[in-house]
Amino acid sequence: MGLLGSFHCIGMCGPIVLALPGRSIVHKIFYNLGRTITYSLLGVAVGFIGQGVAFAGLQQSLSIVIGVIMLVIILFTKYKHFDLPTNGVFNKVYISIKTKLGPLLKSKSVFSPLLIGILNGLLPCGLVYAALLAALSLGSIVGSAFYMAFFGLGTFPIMLGLGLFSSVISPSIRTKLNRAVPYFLALVAILLILRGMNLGIPYVSPKIDGSGQMHMHHHEM
Repeated sequence: MGLLGSFHCIGMCGPIVLALPGRSIVHKIFYNLGRTITYSLLGVAVGFIGQGVAFAGLQQSLSIVIGVIMLVIILFTKYKHFDLPTNGVFNKVYISIKTKLGPLLKSKSVFSPLLIGILNGLLPCGLVYAALLAALSLGSIVGSAFYMAFFGLGTFPIMLGLGLFSSVISPSIRTKLNRAVPYFLALVAILLILRGMNLGIPYVSPKIDGSGQMHMHHHEM
């Protein structure tokens, strides 16, 4: 999800990466590590909610509901993007973070990219919302945290090679790749719905017992 969705990040976070105080690979790694730290902490937060739902025996229903919500949002935005309007509380968060990013972008400290990444991870982003919804459906604090950590790591290749990709891949191709992101997210939503249906299909819709544990059925020889 992070790897295929990261083409969306080029347009959203690209300007910040190009404005980092330092162009070395170390600065970019620190920046992306900062984003991943924030995503992991957000994963822990939604994991608390998901685990509570799982304890209540509603994990399957949650997975189906989240899948349907994702599909509705994608259809609502007409497949053009997955970003929700940045108004209200989102707009306040956006303005607050942008205000703090200004001084950090001018700082010469080696830790500035790390702090920029941590703050950048809080910026309103539809792709991150989609990942958090998927992480929520896992019904586990640890599982949600790891999901978001790997989501962040999945965006590393594109974000680390941003300068290279921007020169090799034409703007029209980047636009087409970005437009494909909602279709990929729709596939994730469908998988979440199938997962909640408890069909007993390995890896796609495994059996989930009352305690929220998954069981794979293996045929004995």
